[in-house]
Amino acid sequence: MLKNTIALLPEFSHTIVCLETQKNTTKVIINNADIVSLNHRGWKSLPATVIKLRNIINKQKPLLVHSHLFYATFCARLATPSGVPLASTIHSLYSKDAFGKNKKSIWAERFLLKERHALIAVSKFVLDDYLSYVPFRGKRFVLHNFLPDDSFQLKLKPASLDGLKCIAVGNLKEAKNYNYLLEIFSNLKHTGISLDIYGEGAIKNQLQKTIDDNNLPVRLLGNTSNVKDLFKNYHLFVQASSHEGFGISVIEAMAAKLPVLISDIAVFREISSGHAHFFPLDSHLTAADIFMQHLNNPVERIKYVEDAFEFCRQYYSTKVYKEKLLSIYNLCLNASN
Repeated sequence: MLKNTIALLPEFSHTIVCLETQKNTTKVIINNADIVSLNHRGWKSLPATVIKLRNIINKQKPLLVHSHLFYATFCARLATPSGVPLASTIHSLYSKDAFGKNKKSIWAERFLLKERHALIAVSKFVLDDYLSYVPFRGKRFVLHNFLPDDSFQLKLKPASLDGLKCIAVGNLKEAKNYNYLLEIFSNLKHTGISLDIYGEGAIKNQLQKTIDDNNLPVRLLGNTSNVKDLFKNYHLFVQASSHEGFGISVIEAMAAKLPVLISDIAVFREISSGHAHFFPLDSHLTAADIFMQHLNNPVERIKYVEDAFEFCRQYYSTKVYKEKLLSIYNLCLNASN
């Protein structure tokens, strides 16, 4: 996402500051951006990290500083002089990913977040979640993620495959709720419904054991460099997340005109605007029945495909994203003058 955002703004020069040494970062950063590593080594090195970052800011004299992720934002708020606008993007549900894990993080946010700062959330749901813990009356915005233009140029044909072949995409972690998805598929053996999961993560071995022990029609296929190229091989995109900040793979599937069947959580309702099929998270039997309905009724399965595509093209294009981002930056700059 950072790489794609920088590519949208060739009229600016960019300095990307990483907290830690990133071995592979130089492979994904484009030409109009310099990259600097702070070699941060944990809490004990925080004062040195903040000093290094402040020195970079004083030397570069940027129009604006834009921070991403919780700890990087923590450092940026300590390092950025009051005369330099600072916008911080909230990418995930902090009630789960930060505040729920460490109560001190709530107080850190409340102490370091100033009226002169700006908040950017990737969804309204994420922003509302944050504000329920950290009251803030300053500048706050919702800026949904976007898709590269080529995401809308895929020429998919309806998969001419037997059964119902499903694809799920995302890191193998608890928030993606793959265990629940496997519970659903424990009720779908010998139905012709199968699932391929693309992603890596800490719970891979545990998931594979569940698949093997129960002889489930599910495969773990690891990471892939371009999942969009695989969509043509499937009938249905599925995701069982218990919580998300946004859900980029969902809109990638919608933009590819692949039918989408996802967990019924508020953020998925928001980003899809209802142009998707949903299943509950409190009954794997009911969810399995919904999968069977999609197997037996292909017309119902593709019900939202065209509207979902048009919605994504209207709201998640590079043009729309750039206009909104620059508008946010201009508001931040004007407020600091």
